[in-house]
Amino acid sequence: MKWGNRLNRHSTYEEWLVQFDGLNGIELERNTAMDLERLKSELESWSQTTDETSWPDQGVKLLTKAGCWRNAIPKIHGGYGACSLDRLKLYETVASASLTLALILTQHDGACELISDSDNEALASELLPQFASGKLLTTVGISQLTTSRRGVGPAMQAEADGESFRLSGVMPWVTSAGKAHCIVTGAAIEDGQQILACVPTSTAGFVVKEPMRLMALTDSWTSEVTCEKVLVTREHLLRGPTVKALARRAPAKPLTVSSCGLGAAGSLLAAIQERRGSLPGAGELIDKKIVKRYEAVRDRLYQAAESLNTDAQEIPATEIRLEVNDLVTRLAVSLMALLKGSGYLSSHPTQRLVREAMFFLVWSAPPSVQIGALESMWE
Repeated sequence: MKWGNRLNRHSTYEEWLVQFDGLNGIELERNTAMDLERLKSELESWSQTTDETSWPDQGVKLLTKAGCWRNAIPKIHGGYGACSLDRLKLYETVASASLTLALILTQHDGACELISDSDNEALASELLPQFASGKLLTTVGISQLTTSRRGVGPAMQAEADGESFRLSGVMPWVTSAGKAHCIVTGAAIEDGQQILACVPTSTAGFVVKEPMRLMALTDSWTSEVTCEKVLVTREHLLRGPTVKALARRAPAKPLTVSSCGLGAAGSLLAAIQERRGSLPGAGELIDKKIVKRYEAVRDRLYQAAESLNTDAQEIPATEIRLEVNDLVTRLAVSLMALLKGSGYLSSHPTQRLVREAMFFLVWSAPPSVQIGALESMWE
């Protein structure tokens, strides 16, 4: 059975075809440079009408119209094959208008990268063009191999079944889980090696739980996903068995979260600038310290980004991440100080910005980032 036919049995497939097939007559912007300013403007206009729980249908359509799903996909598979620098600029732009959409986009791109760079060329040729067009959505469920559930046994295990595997366990955090047609996930086998696989969410034993009620970003539909003896055939397998299935990652990966953090920082700074006259001395402080800190951190990130595809020395990704986290946290606290009582109202529009800033303390945060954040707070 072809992958397309299997994916078509997904319970929401018909709904997605209505949403994405031609975008109700909207012509996709193919083979043209992405207009980030226009995209930001359109996303900002849309974001003013959204709530914090519903799946962002219209925002996703705007990403499709702008060709955002194509950036991480090679040209041979219908994508743009964008360089690391352009991809990071896109993440910053999207995050400045909607951190939810940035999270959805980065997880989609992460899945596409793993499929594109896999040992399964047939699967890449079949799926990536559909992901590039926006007709199908994918995401990753690999936190069980990276930052989640440290200090305990493997959260997802794979048991050999002839030439196939059976997955059992949990993916703790999967963005877009309830809308994705397939999820790229990883598991450990008995001998300690790992596998990566792309599994249709319609597969028997694959259970997507209700979206989590989060401090922010609930509308990203991030869920826990469980597997009960889910069959992974060679047709599904991307990599492995191998010692470390995630050893090969895209060059942009180390700076992806930081670029989204810059987008959030830009939104917070804009809100702060709007209130520069609300407190005596605030304007001078903003110009002399806040803006300069923001510009310095942004410059450092993009200087590092420009060297990603060269033979330059290893980029200081952890240091940059800590600087971005510190910047976002300070901006959020500064905004609250300027807002005073009005900012403490749950109905205030900047409440979401402040809550979203806390996400960067936990998003893909390895121990080095966790302890670094704590140390910077208590220097």
